[in-house]
Amino acid sequence: MKKIIMKIIGKLCMALTITCLLLSLVNAALVAYADSGREVYDPVSAAMQSFPDVVGDHWAAPFIMRLVNENAINGYPDGSFGPTRSITRAEFVKITVNSLLEVPPSPLPGQHWAVNIIEIAQDNNLLEAGEFAPDTWDQPINRQEMAKIMARASQYIRKEALDTNTESYSSKIVDFNTISDGYKPYIAQAYAKGLVTGYTDGSFGGERPATRAEASAMLVRLLDPAYRLCEITFDPAVDVAADGRMKLAKAEQYLMKNLHSLKFYTENGKFYFEGYVAEVPPDFDNWIAISFQFKQGSGLPVADYDTIPSILFHEDVVILPRVGPFKEEVAGISGPEIIDNIMVTMAIEAPNHTNTTYNQKSYEVLWLFYSNNDNRIACIDKIGIEEQINKFYDLSQIFQW
Repeated sequence: MKKIIMKIIGKLCMALTITCLLLSLVNAALVAYADSGREVYDPVSAAMQSFPDVVGDHWAAPFIMRLVNENAINGYPDGSFGPTRSITRAEFVKITVNSLLEVPPSPLPGQHWAVNIIEIAQDNNLLEAGEFAPDTWDQPINRQEMAKIMARASQYIRKEALDTNTESYSSKIVDFNTISDGYKPYIAQAYAKGLVTGYTDGSFGGERPATRAEASAMLVRLLDPAYRLCEITFDPAVDVAADGRMKLAKAEQYLMKNLHSLKFYTENGKFYFEGYVAEVPPDFDNWIAISFQFKQGSGLPVADYDTIPSILFHEDVVILPRVGPFKEEVAGISGPEIIDNIMVTMAIEAPNHTNTTYNQKSYEVLWLFYSNNDNRIACIDKIGIEEQINKFYDLSQIFQW
């Protein structure tokens, strides 16, 4: 089976690996309010509320108003939102826990209102035991602490694969060397995943207290990849080869940033896969094709999904969006044991290329191959030679069945 797949891919010549997928929209409720009296939550008035201190051109208005429109966050009794006001450690952890995990039980009389929230955060790897001492829970959280929690939430709760090439991001943070070593890898991951950005002077400002606007932005980006930042810069003079194809080095940046959005999982007894096809520069196509082969005797036909239909798939192929989120149910599956294999093929194609060698539209093809006996990610070059690149991703985070 492996040789057949490699032969087909070699003939198709779709090489130059990358997939700009981001995890599809997640309908999660952000319940943001501070028990300390800093904020009043009203699920009825929140959706109708507007704030004089969050006008349309405020940088955080889309994030704040999204949460407001979902009855997820509210402002203060005076009608303001307070985008520049600080948010405490306990408040931010509560928003994160309630959004991603569960609403904790109420504390016992005499306990701090956040005691159960902190415990749930620790149990789910958002916090280490004792990381925030109880007498500091009501202190403002700073930007590096917030980024650390969000990076952990991305990895442990959202099951997003770690980005292995974060140097290109950390090198752009002018004050990165001043950040404590315990925060550096988390901040680099948060940058790589588009969860956070720095200030106009290029600094991150890790020890600066986080504001309510910054907290809203980071949480929405975590929950909804459509809001995530794409900091990959593209220069046609540098990143395009003489024959019109995108160079491999640039394609790898897209791969490291976006492959983690692909996920195969179960939900309420049904089988799904989802991801996000990001917009690529002009003159290029972002191509992803997914094919399910089922075991003999299952009675299920081949199931094909494709952003750009090709000869590789059957006439009844399901068309995925060329840009944006997708989520598809794979109907008829009673369990992963009836799947013979899943092949995922991805590339950035240059339809107007002038390359004549194998008529390739790109340099390499990325493909994922999943079966009950073989679970790997591999890269196929233009002559069909396979290179294992399992070191980049833990496939258990992609194939969660």
